[in-house]
Amino acid sequence: MNNNTKGENTVKNKFKALLALFLALSLSLVCLKPIQAAVKNPIDYSSVFDADYYYKAYPDLQKNVGKDPSALLKHFITIGMKEGRRGNAAFNVKAYMTNNLDLLPLYGVRDLSKYYIHYITSGKAEGRISVYAKGTELPAGVLSTYSTTYDTTEARAVNVELAAGRINGIIIEPGQKFSFSNSIGTRTRSNGYVVAPSFASGRVVSSVGGGICQVSSTIYVSMLLAGIAPTQRYAHSLPVDYVPKGLDSAIVEGYKDLTFTNKFDYPIVINATTQEGVLTVSFIQQPEPPLQTQASDISPK
Repeated sequence: MNNNTKGENTVKNKFKALLALFLALSLSLVCLKPIQAAVKNPIDYSSVFDADYYYKAYPDLQKNVGKDPSALLKHFITIGMKEGRRGNAAFNVKAYMTNNLDLLPLYGVRDLSKYYIHYITSGKAEGRISVYAKGTELPAGVLSTYSTTYDTTEARAVNVELAAGRINGIIIEPGQKFSFSNSIGTRTRSNGYVVAPSFASGRVVSSVGGGICQVSSTIYVSMLLAGIAPTQRYAHSLPVDYVPKGLDSAIVEGYKDLTFTNKFDYPIVINATTQEGVLTVSFIQQPEPPLQTQASDISPK
């Protein structure tokens, strides 16, 4: 190899090295851009959080976190949103869930912070309602309430009302499991149920107990609004018209059920009532029983 050829190869090798270095630097800059953008554009929580409001709303924060706005925001982001705490007067996560049922199948209830982020990133701009309308706020102790309608002239109305009546007033203790199928009893004529339309493998058929799935589905929506995740739940093989898409709960005795475990540290009551074609299911925190008056505390008259 002559000197000219060696010189050309040296130049080529240097060029290749410089080109490789340039490509590596370009790639690193591209990779850094999302990181830089994230740093320059952090999430703005102002639409769902006000430090003073948050501090005043929760006595445990006053005791354990203090008044520092940055500490309060950190608590809100890491703990408060997941627990469904209210960060300001303009956003109530339960109201947001109730007013935007299409979000429930997407986000569930295991991490409520997803609803806050949705409102911040798109919900507010879309004009979604984030608070209860005046007069529709939940009373103290009521975790959720949801209603569906049915035709009282149809045979299935008998099954809807019978199943609701057997659920109504059930108390689930902390750590106790609820089973819809077990609670309403076997679906037989001798147990009061009648033949009505139902779904089976993507077809409409007739069966004893047809219509009970409206009760389980209404319970399922109210469960989610109460922040209770199911341990077992199944979708129907065909669309239903009594709850929004993705919020139905199919029941097949011995095969499909709706279940959950009470994760709260207090008993909850399920109220399921029917009146003039309206089925309403509410989850309620059972009030503590009044203290028993001791005989020694009673003064004779």
